[in-house]
Order: sequence, then C-alpha cells, then structure tokens
Amino acid sequence: MRLRDVPSLWHLRMVNGGLAHTWADGYAEVDGSYVFDVMARAPLAYQVHVAVTSSTPAAPESVCVTVARISMSAGEEPHTAKIGTDESYCDCDRR
Repeated sequence: MRLRDVPSLWHLRMVNGGLAHTWADGYAEVDGSYVFDVMARAPLAYQVHVAVTSSTPAAPESVCVTVARISMSAGEEPHTAKIGTDESYCDCDRR
C-alpha cells in the first residue's frame, strides 16, 4: 500500500482529558465512531486485509483505508492540528 499524499495531523480531545494524535486525510462519523482514513493505492489482494471505506470503479486500487476508529463517547472535537504556522503547538494543547 502506498499513501497518495502526506496525511494531516488530527487532534481528538478525549473525555478523560487526554489528546489523541492521528495522521489521516480526513474523518467521518460512522455508527457512533469517528473513523479516520487515508487515501492510498493498494492492490486488490491487499485490500482484503484492511478496512476500505471507499473506492472508485474507474480506479479500483485507489481507496480510502481506515487508520483509526474511536468511539464518539470517548472523544470530542476532532480538528486538524496547526502545523506549518508560526506556533509550534495547537491551541488545544494549552487546555
């Protein structure tokens, strides 16, 4: 499997006060969970070993693959972290 691009860093504030860091291209809310995924090129034989969230009929090896699934009851406020700005940390790190 090869990633299409460098994923973004996402933060998810955990209800226990922790902060989860996940590298992904995006997320969706599915069945009570935040599902983070990356865009990748994966051979069809490899796809049976990973959770493919979407694909295209025109390019069956171009898929989105789940990299993290976190219960919405365990976390809140997913957002992209501030990378490439003047500050070396995200505002949520100050909590």
